[in-house]
Amino acid sequence: MAPLAIYEQQINDYKSEMTQVQRRLSALGWIRLLCFAGVLFCGYKFFRSDFDYTWLLTGLLPLAAFVVVLVRYLSQQEKLALLKTLLDLNEKEWRLAATGQSGFDDGNRFGDEQHPYTGDLDVFGQASLYAHMNRTGTLMGAKALADALKQPLMDAVHIRQQQEVVRELTPRFKFRQLFAAHASLIGEQPEDIPGLYRWLSMPYEFLNEKWINIARWLMPLLLLGGAVYYFVADEYYVFTFFLCVNWIILGSQIKKVNAQHQLISNKEKTFGKLSWLLQLISMEKAENATLLRAQHEQALAAKTALSQLAKICNALDQRLNLLIGVFLNSLVLYDLHCIIALEKWKSRYKNELPGWLDVIEKMEVWNSMATFAYNHPEYIYPSINDNETQLVATGVGHPLIPAAECVRNDIGIGAPQQFLIITGSNMSGKSTFLRSVGSNLVLGLRGMPVCAASFACSPMQIMTSMRIKDSIAKHTSYFQAELLRLQQIVGVLRSGAPVFILLDEILKGTNSEDKLAGSRRLIEHFLQYHCLGMIATHDLELGHMEETYPQRIRNYCFESTIKDDQLFFDYRIREGVARNKNATFLMQKMEII
Repeated sequence: MAPLAIYEQQINDYKSEMTQVQRRLSALGWIRLLCFAGVLFCGYKFFRSDFDYTWLLTGLLPLAAFVVVLVRYLSQQEKLALLKTLLDLNEKEWRLAATGQSGFDDGNRFGDEQHPYTGDLDVFGQASLYAHMNRTGTLMGAKALADALKQPLMDAVHIRQQQEVVRELTPRFKFRQLFAAHASLIGEQPEDIPGLYRWLSMPYEFLNEKWINIARWLMPLLLLGGAVYYFVADEYYVFTFFLCVNWIILGSQIKKVNAQHQLISNKEKTFGKLSWLLQLISMEKAENATLLRAQHEQALAAKTALSQLAKICNALDQRLNLLIGVFLNSLVLYDLHCIIALEKWKSRYKNELPGWLDVIEKMEVWNSMATFAYNHPEYIYPSINDNETQLVATGVGHPLIPAAECVRNDIGIGAPQQFLIITGSNMSGKSTFLRSVGSNLVLGLRGMPVCAASFACSPMQIMTSMRIKDSIAKHTSYFQAELLRLQQIVGVLRSGAPVFILLDEILKGTNSEDKLAGSRRLIEHFLQYHCLGMIATHDLELGHMEETYPQRIRNYCFESTIKDDQLFFDYRIREGVARNKNATFLMQKMEII
């Protein structure tokens, strides 16, 4: 069954299940009201019958029923919240599959004009790779996915391991959707994880203080003794004395307690949900993927510990309750018990916690990649070649163009050509083809399937210069901005790393003669380094470089045709230099000239 039909079925199923849960919630609400009325009635009869304890005991039955129904009601509310999230997820998936419009976070905040390729290859922003791929629910997962798309893997073994993970997760539809839904329900705030790390870095203020550890147990016992003495001797000064000592102890430590509580407060839900994500990972057995097995084993150890942290945080948050904050603190030094439990947890798991959060980050990234693979079953996994630098592919299409509209082309670089010079008229498809190759290379080097019939590549750094912008704020002209990008590319080339270069109409900011001469010298300079590349240009004279470097440079082109006073494009790549022009025709057609 196609993904579109599956998402449509999921939407119908979740709507039906939500209706049933809402009916149960309504019934439980009425039952809860009746139980509460029963408790009030028994209480009323207890006072009207001169405190007949029969009514008090009878009232325990509706009270117990009220508690049971309340627990059930809260459970159904949580289930309804999960169903709503799953419904929203599947509606977004259906919309993406049906229209190509993504309702997921597009990661525009991660965009960086100075990055070597993300701005040119539509990695972030509306209608981007990130928008189509992103299924993260946490802020740390969203950033991890962005970092993954910014940094291609440079080792063939690691790329193949990523492919194994994506392959294994792709058919696990239920797990992937549950994981994405629970991650979305966390509601992580920007300061949650940074606050947690600041708390981890704080010194132990209480755990190693022997007098505090003694006082938190001794003082409640002494206070209890004072209370007994009061009832026996009708003297309250002993009780009052120990109560004042408790207040003095609490007052002397409250600043330190508040400093930790400020960083860890209101995190119960976050840690509880993170624990649930780890439990989902631990329950999902890994089979073939080595990386997935490692995360599975780490999640097994982590889920209980994070659940404990959530409970401790919840207990510490109760100090803000007036009854507990005043009454229990005065009697049993509640703050000290909670904060020492918190520091004990930190001393045991401080070094392991970053690794547990890393498990969740990685799983969110892999879950997003696997969902992308599931939504494109026709895509193929590239063959990664670490013996020689090359990119050879057939049927390459742009992953963001709907299949019905996508025109596919072949490409071969590094076997043996080092650079392709691609000429063509306006709107003929040169830039789109460059972005198609570049986008698929980004996907392939992160272990994801690509939009192609076949695709073989080697690990390379990707460098582009296609959408250069000037900057008034930085006092940078268009030409200067382009030169800075070319300087950045040459700097990477000089490091000796293999580089894949995509250039679109270079040196546009200068006159045609200077542009041609500069372009020739730039390409000749590139040929000295360990790199492959594609250069789209309107300068047909650059085609003569194939004659000078016949084994290293090859000409290709995209043509347009004019027939019956109409302009036609087939968006097919051909060997040779473009011959047809259309700028004058288009201006005449639009009555510009």
